[in-house]
Amino acid sequence: MADVRVNGKRVPPLQSIDNISNLISKLESIAVKNNSALTSIIVNNSAIDIDNPEYHRLKLETEDTVEVKIDSPEQLSYESLQVALDMAGLLIFDLKVVAVRLWEAGKNYEKSLETLLNDCNLFLSLGARPIYLLNKDPHNIEEEAKDCLKELDLIANHVEDATLLAVHDSPKEACYVLVGMVKPALERWIGLSAKFAQILDINTVSNNLIIS
Repeated sequence: MADVRVNGKRVPPLQSIDNISNLISKLESIAVKNNSALTSIIVNNSAIDIDNPEYHRLKLETEDTVEVKIDSPEQLSYESLQVALDMAGLLIFDLKVVAVRLWEAGKNYEKSLETLLNDCNLFLSLGARPIYLLNKDPHNIEEEAKDCLKELDLIANHVEDATLLAVHDSPKEACYVLVGMVKPALERWIGLSAKFAQILDINTVSNNLIIS
């Protein structure tokens, strides 16, 4: 029997399953009972594509080790917010680098700006994701949570403004927008994020599952 662990815990009823298809079926049933989702299966340190039928045919052997992750919307929201917070700190540093290159017009800033834009888009997506994971109406939440979302909108708008200025040969003006507008908005968002998490009740998340 394979050693199957869900969220780090060994689950006896799953130990007798001998193929991925049956395992996924059982895991999805557990996920539904817990208002959660099956998010990953790793067999012997190799990720399984849950949506690919080819993987469903795989057999499980006695020596196999299977790590499963089942996440609730609250857990996914918490993780998204934590990643967004980490990214916000990095973005503050990165935009300073881009600003220096913009200021020194002779420097090649295009690649750095493109990377900053891509990272910023990912940050904005992760920062807003809890609202959608938890099916919250962004227009019908507490004012402090709305303030957090407003900062995300400001960041998006200011980054767009900086990009347009840069590509239209106004690098120093773009620099002012990045340092004078985007950076303060990121810092305000970081300051508001703890209250945002508290309002959405995702500060403390349990991964205990009902298995039966």
